[in-house]
Amino acid sequence: MNRKRRWQSAADRARVAADLIAEAESLTDEAALASPAEVARERLPPPVPLARPLDAAATAAPVAPPPAPAPPPPPRGDDAESALAELDAALDEHPDDTTLLLQRARLYVGAGNFVGAQHDLEHTLRVVPDDADALCALGVVLARKGLWGEAVGRLRSCVERDPSRGMTWYYLGEALNKLDDLAGALAAFERAADLQPHHARTLHALGVVLDRLRRPEDATRMYRRAREAADR
Repeated sequence: MNRKRRWQSAADRARVAADLIAEAESLTDEAALASPAEVARERLPPPVPLARPLDAAATAAPVAPPPAPAPPPPPRGDDAESALAELDAALDEHPDDTTLLLQRARLYVGAGNFVGAQHDLEHTLRVVPDDADALCALGVVLARKGLWGEAVGRLRSCVERDPSRGMTWYYLGEALNKLDDLAGALAAFERAADLQPHHARTLHALGVVLDRLRRPEDATRMYRRAREAADR
């Protein structure tokens, strides 16, 4: 079988990269929330009501962001082992096939093997240094490993190459928020919200950063927009 031809479709590459990013993001759904320690350290104020009276449900600050849609699950158990074995064999034959590398990285992420996923994504970028899909996926994987500084560098490179990626701006804002770069996080989340104005988790993350910046009225408005977007 000529496996190289099987994996060379540009549509296959885009789908695999999108699935990889979604899978990596879904495993630890932190969504740029400030931790309890951060809240205590920053002495964050709770969101306050707007001047126009609202009911209690409308003014209550959410305790968690709206959930993201679940990505298609990667193979599990024996199926995952078989898929990895097939990819290993294909990569032995074609070690620089970037679509194969992206596919295996996704399986590694599904198994919680972020080291393996990072290795394959970095290999992809050695072959195709300007691959925005791989840059973005690597940024998300680094963030899932808690390597926020490294994640920021990759995600910045990704949005420099393709500034139209709303979710990449979102992940960049998440990483900057974890590094306490609140101005940078605010700018990234605002750009993400401009590109995807009804993405509830982006709007919620904006509210979190505005709270950390002690702008409770703006935060309340953003939390309300997030709830409205989640109910659409």
